[in-house]
Amino acid sequence: MTSAKKRWLIVGGIALLCLIAGVAVLMKLSGTLLKAQIERTLGDNVKAGSVEIAWGTVTIKDLVFFREGQQTGKVKAVDIRADFLSVLKKKVMIARVDVEEPDFDILMDKKGKIVLPISLPDQRREEKTSKTKETMAVEIKALTIKDGKVRFEDRSPTRPVFLRFDDVKADAEDIAFPSADQWTNYDMSAHLAGPDHKGIITISGKTDFKTEETKAKMTLKSVDLPLFRPYIEKKGDLPIEKGFMDMNMDVGIAKKHIRAPGVMVLNDLQFRSGKGLGDTFLGIPRSMVLGLLKSGDNKIKLDFVVEGDLNNPRFSIRENLLKRATVGLAGKLGLSVKEVGEGIVGGTSKVLEETTKTIKGLFTR
Repeated sequence: MTSAKKRWLIVGGIALLCLIAGVAVLMKLSGTLLKAQIERTLGDNVKAGSVEIAWGTVTIKDLVFFREGQQTGKVKAVDIRADFLSVLKKKVMIARVDVEEPDFDILMDKKGKIVLPISLPDQRREEKTSKTKETMAVEIKALTIKDGKVRFEDRSPTRPVFLRFDDVKADAEDIAFPSADQWTNYDMSAHLAGPDHKGIITISGKTDFKTEETKAKMTLKSVDLPLFRPYIEKKGDLPIEKGFMDMNMDVGIAKKHIRAPGVMVLNDLQFRSGKGLGDTFLGIPRSMVLGLLKSGDNKIKLDFVVEGDLNNPRFSIRENLLKRATVGLAGKLGLSVKEVGEGIVGGTSKVLEETTKTIKGLFTR
């Protein structure tokens, strides 16, 4: 080997070692910066058992969440892998976040407002400090959630609704805070525990969280109807004893307007009977509903389209869906329905707003 080649090999080797060392330093530095940001973010409403760092990955274990002094959730572990290029930019870039065994309580109060597990900073105080405190931009390239649990209590109907979601899973890509004009892709699934079935709920699609434009598909399979009795039953209706629902719905949101065509199938409906109970289902005589079930192999298939303005405070996705389903059922029976009585309190469209507000609040401290 000539001396010239030896020199080039030595120079190349030194350059490679410098590159490796530089990448290692960047990874270590990016992880250190991320750890510091996370510890600032946690605040008084979140307690962590430990925050550890190893080669650009921050691991937070035994997270406990509080709201107004009460525990509202916990997470076994969160692994946050930094993008080492973030040290060169004016934002936190996160390559991947893995959330293991989240367990949360979520409440909708009597006014239809979502109460999330984390207390947000005082809004007026945030407005005063926003002029002097810049929001930290955060970009998450990939997010995964596995083995989650959510207990949801809705106090807005006359009788509260309790839903328990198990085996919650989620995968999402390209998440930005503050919200950027870009698509976030996601796939989510959960089991909904019921008295007779363990229903499955899946949602997949993409959303631009800045404009709220959405293209998604939602499916429900073998979901127990008695879970939703306070939403469905009106005065004079027979209580639902048993039955389950399958549903497919394509959700489109553009310029704050939702249009979601779908198909709902009611299976094996059974009603409680007894003295003093009503004799209708969704305001329709029970005998006609049972006749339709008998002629349809114990199934009732309903086509519907949920549509409305999300900016209208009087618009409720649940109420609209129930009305459309009722009109579809009446149509199958040859009945004319001009007005469906009140059965569901509005507020569904606030979920996205409240959730987005909470996530943004985490990065403004």
